Amino acid sequence: MILNESLQQKLIRHQRENMALFNLADEYELIEVVEDNDMLMCCFLSDEAWCHFSHNSSADFLARTLEASRKDAYLVLTDAEVFAWLKSQYRLAWHISCIRLFMQNSAIVSSQPLVEALTPGDLGLVYENSDYQQFLSMDYLQQRLMLGGGFCVRVSNQPVAWVMTHDDGSVGMLHVLNEYRGKGYARALVIAMASEIRKKGREVFAHILPSNIPSLRLFASLGFAPCCEVSWALTANY
Repeated sequence: MILNESLQQKLIRHQRENMALFNLADEYELIEVVEDNDMLMCCFLSDEAWCHFSHNSSADFLARTLEASRKDAYLVLTDAEVFAWLKSQYRLAWHISCIRLFMQNSAIVSSQPLVEALTPGDLGLVYENSDYQQFLSMDYLQQRLMLGGGFCVRVSNQPVAWVMTHDDGSVGMLHVLNEYRGKGYARALVIAMASEIRKKGREVFAHILPSNIPSLRLFASLGFAPCCEVSWALTANY
């Protein structure tokens, strides 16, 4: 199954809100599509079977899709009101919401001399230091390194800061070990990854928790601006 031109035309009306679906279609298998007029649910198989709802999806469309499947699902929504409705009507095993920010096309990126390629041997360190281990696995990290690459800053040949991309193409997994913060490493890594993403002809975006003020300030200083709220959840009803 492919994200054909007809489906893409429906998604492009809210291109940035639906950007994840375009990127996922480049690298992952599309295993299910549900259509209702201009509303879409596209399920891609990455680390899990993630059901992405187009930005214009209504609460009624979401409910009918969930009831038709009669099984718990990993969901991605870009409409805060629809997600609030979901939380009020369904039990969720977990959920997380972030701000999606896009780097302005006019923002300048350049090569970063401190930055090196992340390698498979570095991924254990990435996992061990993640604040989001419940959402990660070594298989996922290996998959993302192969498909999206990664960068790091090394001290004494060991990574002390790193960045990768997630399955939706967003800049992610940015981390600097505590004793190496304040040296500009995070900034250099984001610039390096932004340059790599642009080489693919893609827009650069990231997801940041609203409570993560330091990261929001860093990305704003690099020319990122808010687009929408994105929520991920696993239902727990069946």
